[in-house]
Amino acid sequence: PMHLRGVTSRCSASVRLYEGLPVVRGACSTSASSFRPSTQPPSGCPSPSHHHATGQSCKARMRPCFSNGPWSPQDLQQLSRDVDEEAEKIRGQEWRQEFEDDADSLIDYVDRDMEKYSSLMEVIEQYTLEEKQDMQLNSLKTEFSAAMVNDMIGLGTWRLRDMLDPTVAFLVQRIESTWREAFIDDLNLYPAAKWKGKYEICDSEDPARELEGWSYGDVPFPEKGAEGYPRLLIENRVYCSRVFRKLHVEVACRQDGLQVVHVVMYPRYAYDLPIWAMDVVVIKGVVTLAIVDACPVRDKLALPFLYLQTMQELQELFLDNGGGTERHMPDWGTEIFSPACVCVRPGSAEELLGFLKYSTALHRAHCSLSKLMVPLKGKSNRLRMEELLQGHRRFVDNQLSNKKTSRVLEVAFGAEWTHEYMTQLMFDYAPDEEPVWEDSSLGRMFKYFEENPELGTIMEEMEDLKSGVAIERAEAILNALAANKPVTRARVAWALQMLYQHDDTFQQNCNLLMPELLDQQWGPRGNVGTFLARNLAQLGLGEPDQYDEDEYEEFEDDVQTEEKVQTQ
Repeated sequence: PMHLRGVTSRCSASVRLYEGLPVVRGACSTSASSFRPSTQPPSGCPSPSHHHATGQSCKARMRPCFSNGPWSPQDLQQLSRDVDEEAEKIRGQEWRQEFEDDADSLIDYVDRDMEKYSSLMEVIEQYTLEEKQDMQLNSLKTEFSAAMVNDMIGLGTWRLRDMLDPTVAFLVQRIESTWREAFIDDLNLYPAAKWKGKYEICDSEDPARELEGWSYGDVPFPEKGAEGYPRLLIENRVYCSRVFRKLHVEVACRQDGLQVVHVVMYPRYAYDLPIWAMDVVVIKGVVTLAIVDACPVRDKLALPFLYLQTMQELQELFLDNGGGTERHMPDWGTEIFSPACVCVRPGSAEELLGFLKYSTALHRAHCSLSKLMVPLKGKSNRLRMEELLQGHRRFVDNQLSNKKTSRVLEVAFGAEWTHEYMTQLMFDYAPDEEPVWEDSSLGRMFKYFEENPELGTIMEEMEDLKSGVAIERAEAILNALAANKPVTRARVAWALQMLYQHDDTFQQNCNLLMPELLDQQWGPRGNVGTFLARNLAQLGLGEPDQYDEDEYEEFEDDVQTEEKVQTQ
């Protein structure tokens, strides 16, 4: 049929995807990067002549059903891959447009926003006070970019923030703030039942959380050589989003100087996106291990071609001499890390700075790419989805085989706790228990209020309503008193209190009749009602009714309860 010509045309186009791509072999040289394609395919990617496992070309394999019989399932699978590769190329090009001509924007975005803000403030200060008010320029002084706000927040409410090494603190702040900024429309907390109150903060001095997570500030550190030394403290933050089933950042501080920052970004199982992972180990202020990678979930540890190209170019741009002394990769690591993985021990401040720049730039780029991703669906993608599941399983199983991590945790918390912590929080695999995502983000709330500005006056309306109800109720009580109907003393005092607080005319008249009111120091709830009730004759409401203040206090709670009911 004629439409098959389009199929073979797309297949040929997918072969051409391999043209103009660079070789990637781990941490690269320091030559300047132009973020432009070179002339060779990435390492591990087949050349056009070896596009398929059989060595045949697309046209040879895509045989029309009327000439060589029906297509096999393998043919259909390959056709689906070819179409996906074309879509992947388009998505990758769109992604790279954000930083292709200015890769430095991935790391100095905060400084750039600060410069723009400073320039704006200089312009505003050139206007007179009246001009600022007329043009409403003063409001611009508090309009900060998301990047600036997150930088101001810093480590915010992290409980261990004062203990962290500057390198660890910088990475944690940049990672978490980028999540808040990049995923403002869909960032949610990970289901609280799976980590809050259990793993939010862990202390080897209080492993059973008898102090409910406050032991880090209440329990003193043991002396060296004493039982419990060295004490280990761990703090976690866990989020999820539309694309990521888990965004996990962990910091660990041990009393003897060991500190670790551990980050994993697990995409949801239906998204063909690498698992971004980073670990940095600091011992007494010296970074001894720095590793960052986009761990493939495809077969044969394959990454998208443009992703590999981006990793190579960022390494060339930011890493000095490969980022430091290359560390030996353990066997479990070779099973999950990509050919472009950076695993080093920085030997100088410049090399450490290069790693910090590269890791944060790659992280920001990865977050940007995720926003362009769509999940795999339908029976046609069943085999690919199984491939992704196997990739996630491979990552988790090999991470759990890392005995160095488990040994550190077991010494501090015991084997049972360690197994549960590592399999449920750090490296879990549960395709059937993926957290449900719903747009309950701050971004959605902000957008809702922008689209419905009248909602911003709800609190004012509620206060007006409450005042109106209070005045109406107070007037009813005083009218009953004027009609010689029985009214409790506490209600009279409450009514006078409400009128004094909410009726400006009544308050002014009271102050004129009794100037001593202005000399009194009334508390938040005040006793002005009691004072006025004792001076009813001056207000023209009858003879003074003397009663002690304790009686008023006794009735006050009941009256306030009634006020609340009336307001509702």
